[in-house]
Amino acid sequence: MGFRSRWSGARATACAVVLVAVPLPACSAPVSQAIEGPVAQQVQAALEGGTATFDHSIWDELLRGGAREGLVDYQYMIDNRNLLDVYLGQIAAANLASLAADELMAFLINAYNAITVAAILDDWGVSSIREIDGVWTDRTWNVGGHRLTLDNIEHNVLRPFWRDPRIHFAVNCASMSCAPLPNWAFNGTELESQLEERSRSFLTDPTNVTLRNGRLYLSSYFDWYGTDFTEQGWTPRAETIPRFVAMYATEEVRAAVAANPGIRVEIVDYDWDLNQATGGTGQEPEPRQLQAGLVPFPFGGGTDQDSQESGASGKGASERGWLGQKVDALGEWVTNLGWLGPVVYALIYAVLVVCLIPASLMTIGAGVAFGFGLGTATVVAGANLGANLAFLVARYLLRSRVEKWLSGRKRLQAVDRAVEKQGWRVIVLTRLSPAFPFNVQNYFYGLTKAKHRHYLASSLVAMLPGTMLYVYFGAAGAEVAAAAGGAADWGQTALLVAGLVATVLVVALVTRTARRELNKALEEAGGTDETAGAGA
Repeated sequence: MGFRSRWSGARATACAVVLVAVPLPACSAPVSQAIEGPVAQQVQAALEGGTATFDHSIWDELLRGGAREGLVDYQYMIDNRNLLDVYLGQIAAANLASLAADELMAFLINAYNAITVAAILDDWGVSSIREIDGVWTDRTWNVGGHRLTLDNIEHNVLRPFWRDPRIHFAVNCASMSCAPLPNWAFNGTELESQLEERSRSFLTDPTNVTLRNGRLYLSSYFDWYGTDFTEQGWTPRAETIPRFVAMYATEEVRAAVAANPGIRVEIVDYDWDLNQATGGTGQEPEPRQLQAGLVPFPFGGGTDQDSQESGASGKGASERGWLGQKVDALGEWVTNLGWLGPVVYALIYAVLVVCLIPASLMTIGAGVAFGFGLGTATVVAGANLGANLAFLVARYLLRSRVEKWLSGRKRLQAVDRAVEKQGWRVIVLTRLSPAFPFNVQNYFYGLTKAKHRHYLASSLVAMLPGTMLYVYFGAAGAEVAAAAGGAADWGQTALLVAGLVATVLVVALVTRTARRELNKALEEAGGTDETAGAGA
């Protein structure tokens, strides 16, 4: 849980008086305050109409091998870190808005617990999670394409949107006094029974609830989050904390609370030692885990995935894991920039254009990272900036060198003559034709008599079909991968793929027409695309 203070006996006693008398705790605790912005919008959409499920099979298998009696075999998790990273990639690629309400709640609980394990592994050697600076409040993780802290997940999403106090018995903070980590994953289908089981398990454990000398000794949870158990609008709830505890506790505790509703409550100290299991490691994961897993899609930055081939193992699987980690790191870097992410992406794209480096993968990556709309805008901005810079360099800075470089390219010489006769029309056609490299054209047109404004306008219009195709390809591929992982609706995905097919057909038709018209223009100028050679 997110509250990190250790209470003295005197302060705990003072809080206990209020816990018995009224439902509100006397001492400060992390507040339940709903997050705002895109995350809130997606969560609300899921609560109102989400239908998709999510596949937690990898996390489930990791828990079956690495969680024992509520504790964690961290050596087992270290040995299987590659699978944990695959699962975190799935978490990053999820479409939050598409998930059904119970599926999203289970998803967030599992995400919290898996991220907590990953945080311990990243700082392996600590004896307490509190030794990791900013682990709850500063370190962010990719959850459904959004950068969230552990406190964001628990206190800004789970608590305020679901208002279910049993959340406290489901999320695990890697400490001995935390709610034990079960050896299975939460899932939307069984969520209600799983939450009930976790609540009963926690509140029947004498470490968390015990009756001694007429007093009720309770976990610090009831001090930190007391209102969650008693406030109107939360479910399940009770009028007082002892009565809530009695709903799940042993028969002895229930009888004591029934006989004395004003029973005195004491808060026990919280043990922040690492919840490390002793003994040997668990069994190795079954091979089907490798088949079920998904790795982050290239350039997805944790927002999309690419399905692993069925039966993938050995060298091929490890290579995909390495690539996924590198790509995820790039994506996290872009995502951390917030609104500057598309700006930086466009600037990098422009540099590639100026340096004559093919940027097709960057175009696809924009669809994965930003979606079709923003991805298209980002690529168009970057491509036009790069094209403009290359045009100006050729025209004003390196004219003699560029002229020499282009002198042997007969197709471009024919285009030069055609530009003199037909102007912007030829620029549009060469942009649409695959026979002329996009980046080379930028420098070439700087040497012609084409007007700068005509060149920019023609390039902007002509580059849209190809750009939209590649960006759409990235967005559709990401949606398919998410659906395969259970994080998106297949109906919506089918529509997106159908749109991709239609876009491919339209672009193919436009390209074919452009090539035919360009050949006519070149013939009129004294050279054809077919006969001018392959110098370009």
